[in-house]
Amino acid sequence: MTAPVRIESTAPGKVVLWGEYAVLHGAPALVMAVNRYARCRLSATADSAWRCRSEGFTAAGETITRSRLLESSPPPPAACWALLWHVVRHLQAFPDGGEATFDTAGFHAEGRKLGLGSSAALCVAVYGAACGLLGRRPEPSAAFDIHHRLQGGKGSGIDVAAAWHGGLLRFRRGAEPVPAAEPWSLPAGLELRFVWTGTSASTGAHLGRLGTWLDAADGIELRDLAQASAALFDAAALPDALAHYVDALRALDRAAALGIFSPAHDHLHRLAIDTGVVYKPCGAGGGDIGAAFTDDADAADRFVARARQAGYLPLALETASHGLEVTG
Repeated sequence: MTAPVRIESTAPGKVVLWGEYAVLHGAPALVMAVNRYARCRLSATADSAWRCRSEGFTAAGETITRSRLLESSPPPPAACWALLWHVVRHLQAFPDGGEATFDTAGFHAEGRKLGLGSSAALCVAVYGAACGLLGRRPEPSAAFDIHHRLQGGKGSGIDVAAAWHGGLLRFRRGAEPVPAAEPWSLPAGLELRFVWTGTSASTGAHLGRLGTWLDAADGIELRDLAQASAALFDAAALPDALAHYVDALRALDRAAALGIFSPAHDHLHRLAIDTGVVYKPCGAGGGDIGAAFTDDADAADRFVARARQAGYLPLALETASHGLEVTG
């Protein structure tokens, strides 16, 4: 009997340090791949179906045939094998049966998503593992395409870039199938602290409201945000430039009624002012993660202490040194 073929892959999550929404207007954004990893384990056996289960994302385990994975009719979005279906449909090949585990436990706290790009990280991990199982070389254009379809055509792909490359990236979306992503460095001495608001946010809902607003408005606030985002990459005093960017993000939030600055983000913003740091929501806002920036390590620590006292959850996030890794 042939021994099972086992493949395991990992891909990191992300935090958008600046450029949220602006990246949709062609501006560069800065994204940090973080040390929270999505994992996919695939084991091809002599079985005639795939036993799928998830960890982190709460979905019942299911057994699915290869023929079902190749069908054109999509699975229910909440099915634990929905992402595998998108990957197999793209590859148009897969072994007959085995075991598949999808793990995003590190992207959750207290039973809720932290907003660190788990869907993109898992998409990259599953695609990488499937390619490993088939003896194919994974391609970034395919990872972007699969996730784009999974998201219904929405989003910039910035979270896919972080999962694929790792590190700190200057990201810019263009007409090419694969957006531009190049390594970037923050100034020496800049202190970063991350806090979870305690509430999960829906990126899709925010993007829907942005689209509705753009259909009826001239979009000047989005253009101003795009200019502020681009200027950050050449800023001599980054915290001061970030404060201007936060003002532009607030202006967009008010104009488009996006709900970026939720009550929790507003509270953390006031705590940041009191402790002498610059604070902003990361990504779509409305919940999820916020970040504090400062040149003063003591001020950063005071902010974290005040945030913890107020009931928020500080997160010890570090830059992930690598992106997709496939072993087996």
